[in-house]
Amino acid sequence: MILKEKEDYAPKRSTENLVSDYLKENPDFFVKNPSILAELEIPHERGSAISLVEKQLSVLRDQNCETNKRIHELIEIAHQNEELARRIHKLALTLMDASNPRDIFATLYENLKKNFYADRVIVRLFANPSFIDSFPTEEFVGKDSVEESLFRAVIEKLEPLSGKMKRQQQVFLFGDECDDIASSVMIPLHGSSWGGILAIGSFDAEHFSSGMGIELLANLGEILSFIIKPWIKES
Repeated sequence: MILKEKEDYAPKRSTENLVSDYLKENPDFFVKNPSILAELEIPHERGSAISLVEKQLSVLRDQNCETNKRIHELIEIAHQNEELARRIHKLALTLMDASNPRDIFATLYENLKKNFYADRVIVRLFANPSFIDSFPTEEFVGKDSVEESLFRAVIEKLEPLSGKMKRQQQVFLFGDECDDIASSVMIPLHGSSWGGILAIGSFDAEHFSSGMGIELLANLGEILSFIIKPWIKES
């Protein structure tokens, strides 16, 4: 009986793979063989051919354009954040001049709508007021409000949350106008034994987008929490 030699069943590698591996293992190949580099041409999408060097330059130009575009975007965001910080500082000074809760919230709403381009501004405090009917406000919904559970995660995390709210949250905060709110930010308010939400809504879906200084609004939450603290009953 004639025994056949054992066949090599290892998959054969394509020429493309072999060339690719060789070039990876010998990165200085084109340095040693510049004439080959100059002769190489790459098919262009318009049907013509360009050299490898031209193709590399084209890729580098595209990458450079994308880099410049991103740098300009970051600079613009930085300018927006700087302006936002200035406005928050100015608002804080204005709020400190308010003498009672009604004036505090009226000043807050007017300022945010005028200087922060908000379409709707709502404050809801899951707390009881320390005053006795002297300054009744709808902002106090009570410490034992069942709706507090809708916002507990935001309040406990102590970080603003932007984008599209959950349906129940949006209905509770904006009522009949909830469907008009395309983007929003929820800013947590808090004390030692109470919590609350400052909600800012916009009809523009892009108004509260990522990177637009949303984290700076946490400072506004801290400021407002401090200013209204004397008017809240701690328990």
